[in-house]
Amino acid sequence: MQSVGTKELFTDRLKLRRICESDALEIFQGFVNQDEFLYYLNKKRRTLEEEKISLIGIDKKYEDLDYYNWVIELKETNKIIGFINLNADRKNESVEFNYAIDNRYINNGYMTEALERMKRFCFEEVEVNRFQGGCCIENIASKRVMEKTNMEYEGTLKKYIKLEDGYHDMFMFSIVKQ
Repeated sequence: MQSVGTKELFTDRLKLRRICESDALEIFQGFVNQDEFLYYLNKKRRTLEEEKISLIGIDKKYEDLDYYNWVIELKETNKIIGFINLNADRKNESVEFNYAIDNRYINNGYMTEALERMKRFCFEEVEVNRFQGGCCIENIASKRVMEKTNMEYEGTLKKYIKLEDGYHDMFMFSIVKQ
């Protein structure tokens, strides 16, 4: 498994790039305070000041070549529409992904496109053996994204995710190196 860091990646319609401190206002005005984002990531609403503080020093994090964290932008407008990140497990040569998209941009295939590009990046450049992720079983849209990227449903983890209203089961998906 290689440590290559958060590189700029492209698809037909999207640009995946590092998060910058200057992104705070756009992220704040976008998905970060939407109810569904807050619920599934078990987060609280943020003020613009809190968002700015959360991004202070983010450039330093990118010096770690095992830190993988992108915003997803529309190429055509440079509008930030979501994020995607990876947690690397070097011992097992695997990564686990997380993502979110601004509700104003759902049902356009953007997240499927971003995840497909991320999967290719992980197998071709990071050289992982396993690419995995999951979602709360109530999050049918996220489940569909993983299915569309040809990931295999592995099972349901019982009471795995603790959200504001209690524990929830999680669908687990993966794909392994061929």
